[in-house]
Amino acid sequence: MTDVVRVVDVTKNFGHIKALRGISLDFSKGQKTSFLGPNGAGKSTLLRIIATQMVPSAGNVFVMDEDAHTNREKAKRNIGIVGHRSFLYDELTVLENLQFYGSFINADESEFDRVLKITDIERWKDTKSGHLSYGLRKRGDISRALLGDPPILLLDEFFAGLDQETAGALAEYMDGLKAQTIITTSHTPELINSFCNRSIFIRRGLIEKDVQL
Repeated sequence: MTDVVRVVDVTKNFGHIKALRGISLDFSKGQKTSFLGPNGAGKSTLLRIIATQMVPSAGNVFVMDEDAHTNREKAKRNIGIVGHRSFLYDELTVLENLQFYGSFINADESEFDRVLKITDIERWKDTKSGHLSYGLRKRGDISRALLGDPPILLLDEFFAGLDQETAGALAEYMDGLKAQTIITTSHTPELINSFCNRSIFIRRGLIEKDVQL
């Protein structure tokens, strides 16, 4: 299997706080991994560094065998991300947001229809994102992340704000993806473990356990 993401001795300090303490991990094509651990363990920090949203204090991240932070724009084109903060523009409708982000990958209308259907948000596609509930906005963000079938999906607190039916349907969808590498965090391990085949337990910025499921 080919490693599409490599994390090499990554550390992250916030002042005197050591959020990550020398993390090294490899992620293969098609592998679906959950980051588990208590609040403040470093899960989201590590995910943001892989996504190139945050620069490590030391160490390197490689996406498709290229340094992600010196080739940031190229790395970002291979990554679909859902984070704590929404990437949707309030003044644009859900569909307009998808069209805006889709313009960077030359997506056509059929692609917008596809992701709207996956997240079951078609009824709200013409609603401005600023008027959506937290859960609906989260579905819009997931739709945006799925545009173009990026080879890497980074899903931070993926199920937060989603109703049980939607969360279950999306977990089933993720389970059906075979070629994409998925790295996710969640406080609902039963849903994550329904589609992940690897769990990494992080505590105090260190890998406590790495388990193949």
